[in-house]
Amino acid sequence: MRNRILSVAAATTLILTLGACGGRDDSSKASGSCDQGITDSEVKLGMSVPMSGAGAAYGVLQDSSKAVFEQVNADGGVKMADGKKRKITLIAEDDAYDPAKTVSNTKKLVEQDKVFAMYSVLGTSPNLAIADYAKGKGLPVLFSQTGTDEFLKMHKDNNWIVGYLPQYGFEAKVMAKYVLDHKPNGKVAILYQNDGFGKGMVANFKKDFEGTGVTIVSEQGYEQSGGSIDSQIVNMQSSGADVFLDYATGTFMTQSLKKKGELGWSPLTLLTSGSSDASTLVAPAGPAGTTGALTFKWAKDPTDPAFAGDPDVKQWNEFASTHGLKPQNGIANSGWMTANLMVETLKETDGCKRKDLLDAVYNLKNVKVPGLLEGVTVNMKPDYPYILTRVQMQKFDGSHWTAEGGILKREDMK
Repeated sequence: MRNRILSVAAATTLILTLGACGGRDDSSKASGSCDQGITDSEVKLGMSVPMSGAGAAYGVLQDSSKAVFEQVNADGGVKMADGKKRKITLIAEDDAYDPAKTVSNTKKLVEQDKVFAMYSVLGTSPNLAIADYAKGKGLPVLFSQTGTDEFLKMHKDNNWIVGYLPQYGFEAKVMAKYVLDHKPNGKVAILYQNDGFGKGMVANFKKDFEGTGVTIVSEQGYEQSGGSIDSQIVNMQSSGADVFLDYATGTFMTQSLKKKGELGWSPLTLLTSGSSDASTLVAPAGPAGTTGALTFKWAKDPTDPAFAGDPDVKQWNEFASTHGLKPQNGIANSGWMTANLMVETLKETDGCKRKDLLDAVYNLKNVKVPGLLEGVTVNMKPDYPYILTRVQMQKFDGSHWTAEGGILKREDMK
């Protein structure tokens, strides 16, 4: 149990099992009646995530999240900063990675199921599709599984959405720097999803390579609703590219790497961090197309033998086995981590208004969620709506990711 000291008169230090959160003054406390979705005994969260279609692999996010919340509930619930102990109810809906379905799901969850907040919505376009609705409702959309730059652009007028993943502009800078350091005159081919996420990453890379010796020689988009992307991989190989920026998602990541291996194409390969799970998306493509590929990580890879004795990984393995999850599934592991962060945020929420929850998020300080790499903690700033700002490059050895260099900080990449 962690020690909480609340003081009106002075700033305090909170020593936590999983981290610490910054102090807030009494002006953040709720007054009057509670917002919908929260009572003295329950807090209700909504989730829209693909459980079918090409993005179905991400559906396990809701399985592991529900398991975390059920475990908390079995212990009586989460004790929030207003002194009330509440059980967490998570209602999840399948959107098949279709933004229109995300919108209808969110409206149903808010207007019919009466949720307090949305949690861990997956994807750039789905999150942007509900942004205006969230603003209009004063609805927190927390720990979204995207790092779109649009969150930062809209933040001044709409701070209700908070990204769990590192900002994509930050990711592009990290990946571009690696290319410039290792292939200063490289010829780049980019595979991207033809939506806000993919087009945004292409724009980021163009900006980061501008004025350097690196040139982009092939840009190949694909539709999420499409079939094979083999022709795109063939086109990129034919372009003469010696650098491959693979920004495919879900099963398209596996397809792209498998085809690359079949062609015997061996460029410097960097994968989008959001679709780089070792066991479900990368390793199934086979060693020919994956060995030597790079990405960046912020969490410990549960499949890496180097972490076999790590306390966090042991905790995850025990949790996964107990709740019918596959310990080697990095996406399930991510859901476990995100849910633990949600629990920590609720512990810091001093009141029963949606603004109290949002205030708690933006005051998270030095939170060490189990599973994060050493040196990676959650430190929020009021003007920056992203949870993760520290990462580490990783290289794939054909079966799992291994560390490549030290921790990289966003503040050093500007």
